[in-house]
Amino acid sequence: METKSLIQFIFLLQVILNGVIAQKPGPTQQSFKCRDNGNFKTDTAPKEREGAFQNVYRLIGEPGSTATFAAHRSNSSTTNKDDVWGSVLCPPNIKLEACRECLNNTYPYLIKNCPKQKEGVAWTALPKVTCIVTYRDYRFSILTPDWAWGSFSTPPNQTPASAVDLEKGLNTLAGKLKSLIDPPVKTNFFAFGSLDYGPGPKGSWTLYGHMQCNSNFRIENCLTCLTNATNEIHKCCSKQRKLSGIALGIHCYFRYAHMDFTPKALPTVSSSSPQT
Repeated sequence: METKSLIQFIFLLQVILNGVIAQKPGPTQQSFKCRDNGNFKTDTAPKEREGAFQNVYRLIGEPGSTATFAAHRSNSSTTNKDDVWGSVLCPPNIKLEACRECLNNTYPYLIKNCPKQKEGVAWTALPKVTCIVTYRDYRFSILTPDWAWGSFSTPPNQTPASAVDLEKGLNTLAGKLKSLIDPPVKTNFFAFGSLDYGPGPKGSWTLYGHMQCNSNFRIENCLTCLTNATNEIHKCCSKQRKLSGIALGIHCYFRYAHMDFTPKALPTVSSSSPQT
């Protein structure tokens, strides 16, 4: 069996074993971070957080909109000190139902692990569905650093490529995808693509990748976030020669595999424009 075919077979087997059909995430498919900047000051703030996510959930898939990112605060008051802002991010290449199911599995997980903290984020990474859920007690229009990262990878099986070749391939793929995102008007801050890498004039293996930022970002901030995501994916995955991996921040992610995981036709997960 040819090397590329063997890699695709191994990756497909791992996808099946990791539950393509069963979308309920397992312990190794979710992660969270609570920011160490204090707890809510009032008992009503957790209820406001719930209200924020109810608003966000309604925005996902609203007819007539195109963004895959939704953000909303808990109420319309401009002076309420209990206001909480929530946001979610789903890739546009999944069905609306899959996005909502991912959110339904991620939000309770986040609240369970960050019950009183003022800021938190949780990630769910299933074989074909990825989502980011985050909340804070200040507006999303206020730029914050990438204070948290999560990462996931395939089981111990490794690619035949060396760590050096895989890292070089991912850097080249990242540059290609970032060039597709800028300008973001046509891409909705999402890009996918592939390239051959490794020894030989045509490369020995093929990488497939997705990159996405939330649509509340300026393009320069998006590209910085994706550069950081590329650095994170080397830490978790390329240095261990993983067949596939994903690095997720608060505002963006970078995902790769050795098998094409992009549908031939991209259904659009839509939401309203972010509200700050």
